[in-house]
Amino acid sequence: MNRLSQIFGAAIIIAIAVVFIVQFRPSTGPVQSAGNTCAVEVRGSCISSIDFNASKNLLAMRSPDENRLRAMGYRRLTAEGLYERWLLNEDAKRLGITVSDDELTSELVAGRVHVSLPADKIRQVGYALSLREDLIRYLDVRNRQTKKFDNKQYEKQIRNITKMSPTDFREYQRKELIAARMRELIRARVRVGENEAFEQFSREKSTRTLAYVRFDRRFYSDLIVDTSEKAIQAWADNNKEELDKAWEGRKAQYQPECRVARVLAVEVRPEEAEQGPEAGKAAAKARIEGAVQRLKKGESFADVARSASDDPSAARGGELGCVAKGRLSKPVEDKLFEMKAGDVSDLIETEDGFHVIKLEQIAKDAEAEKIGRQETARDLYIAHESERLAAEAAKQVLAAAAGGKSLEDALAAYMAQLTPANSKEKASAKEGGAAPGAKAGGGAAAGKQDGDKDAGAKEGGQAEARAPYTIATHPNRPTVETSLPFNVSGSPIADARDSTEAARIAFQLDKPGDLPKDVVALANGYAVIQLKEKTSASQEQWDKDREFYTSAMRAAKQNDALIGYVRRLKSTIGSEVKYDQNLLKESRPAEDGSGEPPLPLEEGE
Repeated sequence: MNRLSQIFGAAIIIAIAVVFIVQFRPSTGPVQSAGNTCAVEVRGSCISSIDFNASKNLLAMRSPDENRLRAMGYRRLTAEGLYERWLLNEDAKRLGITVSDDELTSELVAGRVHVSLPADKIRQVGYALSLREDLIRYLDVRNRQTKKFDNKQYEKQIRNITKMSPTDFREYQRKELIAARMRELIRARVRVGENEAFEQFSREKSTRTLAYVRFDRRFYSDLIVDTSEKAIQAWADNNKEELDKAWEGRKAQYQPECRVARVLAVEVRPEEAEQGPEAGKAAAKARIEGAVQRLKKGESFADVARSASDDPSAARGGELGCVAKGRLSKPVEDKLFEMKAGDVSDLIETEDGFHVIKLEQIAKDAEAEKIGRQETARDLYIAHESERLAAEAAKQVLAAAAGGKSLEDALAAYMAQLTPANSKEKASAKEGGAAPGAKAGGGAAAGKQDGDKDAGAKEGGQAEARAPYTIATHPNRPTVETSLPFNVSGSPIADARDSTEAARIAFQLDKPGDLPKDVVALANGYAVIQLKEKTSASQEQWDKDREFYTSAMRAAKQNDALIGYVRRLKSTIGSEVKYDQNLLKESRPAEDGSGEPPLPLEEGE
C-alpha cells in the first residue's frame, strides 16, 4: 500500500512539473493566447498576429536597415503575403494538395523555412530582401561541431526569430509549404516553345537606326510666326469663342491690377559657381553691371535684355507681359510693386543671380483686361501658328524625301525658303541686333558652351552684346540627326509624344532609306523619320544564348501566370479581406538614431 502511494504521489509530482515546464519554461516567447489578434480576416477566417509577426521577422532577417524596410512598406507586404497564402491554401483544399508530416519534417530539418510575399512583388521586393523566387529563408539548425541537425539549436532559432513555440511554428510552416507547392504547380504548367522563344529573341536582339529631323514649335514661334498686331488681331477676330473661353481662365492673373514690365536677369554660370559661391556671385554681378552701363549710355532696355539677359524672356527683349502679384520671385516682385511707371530698378539680388527690371505701365481694371486679352490672344495665336507651321514643314520634307530626294537635300530645300524676309531676323537687325548672317555659335546657348570663362564680358566690365538667334543659330532649328541603335521596345526619339511610336514604325520599314507614310508627333512639334540601318539577330547568337534566354523567358511567363492565378483567386474566393491597420503602421526610427530595427538575430547569439 505504501509502495502504491509512493508511486501515485510521484506521478502527481511529475505531472505538475510537466505542466509547469510547458506553461512557464523560459524563452518560449508568446503563444496563441487571449492577446492574439487577427492581422488579416478573409471570409470569416483569421490569420493571427502571431503568424504576421513571424513572417515579418523572417522577411526582415537580412535587411538591417529599418528606413529601407519602412520605405518598402514591408508590414503591408507581410500582410498581403499572408492573405495570398490563405488563398493558395484554400485552393489547395479544392485540388487535394497536402503536405505530409515527413515532408514537413524534411524541410525543417534542412533549415528551409518558407515565407510568403504578394505574387506581383516577389521578383522586385524579394530581390531587395535577399529572397529568391522560391521564398525560402535558411536557418542554421546544425550543431557547430557535428554539422548535423541539432534540435536544441533548431528550437532556439525559431524562438528567437519567430517568437513561436515549436508546435505553432510547425503548423505555420505547413501552411507556408502548401502555398509554396501551389506556386510550384502554377509555374510548372508554363511552357515556352523554341519557336516562340526565338521569335521573341529576334524581336529584342534585332535593332534599327533612324535618321530624323525635328520640326520644333519653339523655332517657329521665335523666328517664323508673324507676330504683328495685324496678324494677331485677325486671328482673334476669327476665333472669338476660343479667346473668350481662354480669357475666363486667365483673367484672375491680370485683375484688378497688373504691371507691364521687362527684366534683365543674369544668373551664376556653372563655370563661375565652380569658383565658389562668393566668386560666382561676383562674376554674375560684374556682367550685369556691364549691361547696366549700356543702359546708361542710351541703349534701349529691350536691346540690352535681348543680348545680355539669361532669362527665357531675352528673345522678347525681356518682356514679361502684364504681371500680377504672385508670379515673380519675392525680391523682384516686392521691388516691382513699389516702382512708378517708367522707373528702372537698381540691382536686385536673388538666389540665382541679379535682376534689373523696368516698369513700363501700371494697368488696372478695364485697362488690365484689355492688356490681358491682348496677351492671351497673342499666346494662343503663336501656339496655333507654330503648331501649323511645324506640321506643314514636316509633311513637306517627308513628301520631298518620298519623291526621291535624300533627307538632307529635302531639308535643305525647305530651309532655303526661310529667308529673313519670311522670318523675324530682318526685324532683329533693324532693332540693333546682329545681322541675319551672324556666324553660327553666336547665339545665347553657344555663349555658355564654348568654355571661354570671359565670354559675355568686355574689358572694363562691359557686357558683350550677344547676337539674337537666327535661322542658322537657333538651338531648335531643324537638322538631320541620327538615333542610337534600338530594339522594338526602344525610344529612339526622347521627346516623342508616344515614346514607342517611332520604334514601332521603324520595325515596319523594310530596308534602309524607307520612309513611313506620316510624321511622328513630338512633345513640341513633329519629326520625319527614315530607316538608316537594320540588323537582325543571328542564328549563331541564338545558339549561344538559347538556354539562358529560354530560361529567362520561362521565368517571366511563370511569374505572369502566378500573378494572374492569384488575381483570379482574389476575385472569386477571397474578395472580402480586412487588415488590422494598427499592425500595418510602420515603426518609428530607433531612439538611438541608428536607424536599425530591433530585429531578431540569425544565430543563437
